[in-house]
Amino acid sequence: VDQKNTYAVQAFPRRNLQSPLFTPAKKGYLLFADDNDNEPVLPDYTRGSPKGIGFTRKNPPLWHQWIPLRVRAMVAADNVLFIAGPPDVLEPGDPMASFDGRKGGELWAVSKHTGENISKDQLDSPPVFDGMSAAAGGLYVSTIDGKVICYGSKQP
Repeated sequence: VDQKNTYAVQAFPRRNLQSPLFTPAKKGYLLFADDNDNEPVLPDYTRGSPKGIGFTRKNPPLWHQWIPLRVRAMVAADNVLFIAGPPDVLEPGDPMASFDGRKGGELWAVSKHTGENISKDQLDSPPVFDGMSAAAGGLYVSTIDGKVICYGSKQP
């Protein structure tokens, strides 16, 4: 979240009737930016329905893109949104490898204005949940193998 926008990832962007639906290693996750003034609305046609679609956006998101990354950590800094996590892949002989961190991780830099991918970096280990911060010109990523990785910090 910044002064104007909220950034998020939707893991279950589709529905099967009333249930959220997600298929790993298919379309991916939905990364998007929304205007903070875009208040949710409850469509009139769903009022009184026991299981309607619920609240939805009044306006579409500012931008969105499908990404093949299971985002575990996200931080906004200046004009860049940093996201990190394991890749959204399924190995036939070891379908839990990515979920468990055995496929490493990725760190992406994305434009806060357009959602365009600026750069990618491979991580030996994916980040812990919410394990990323930006401070004093550096980006810090805490990984599931117990390390803290620092990018771009200015040393005194």
